[in-house]
Amino acid sequence: MTPDVRAETESRAERALRRGDLSEAVSLYESLVAAFPADAALAGRLAQLRESLQPMELQSPKASFREPAGHARRPSTPAQEGERLFALGDYAGAAAAYRRALAERPDSELLKERLLELFRLAQAAPKHSPTDQALPREPAAKLEALLDRLAARRRLPRS
Repeated sequence: MTPDVRAETESRAERALRRGDLSEAVSLYESLVAAFPADAALAGRLAQLRESLQPMELQSPKASFREPAGHARRPSTPAQEGERLFALGDYAGAAAAYRRALAERPDSELLKERLLELFRLAQAAPKHSPTDQALPREPAAKLEALLDRLAARRRLPRS
């Protein structure tokens, strides 16, 4: 692991802690400790984090998050709506909600970090989406196009 990758991983772990995604923070610190077993400070930080957690807190809130059946309850703040949309994978909607929240609280570092994360996700995404084109009429080509759309949505490689 290069020093730049290490710094980025530590930064991601700290952001995960600040936004309450404790299982992500533990996972990132575990990967850091595995890469740098001689670093006592990292091992101490991981041990301190594990000691402060309850077993249920190690479950990712995103993994267990489900939209309520029947009706969609609106969050009370744009920041909460951004978190909800981000967890559902609606990154464009999440970015819009975070921008509204940032307009209300321009000094919020967490909101700025979340927007930056979304920007990085957008940069890593393919430049041209398979959904930019209309579906072909032939069944075989249509199936291929639909599979490409699914792969793009899930960020899976298509061969």
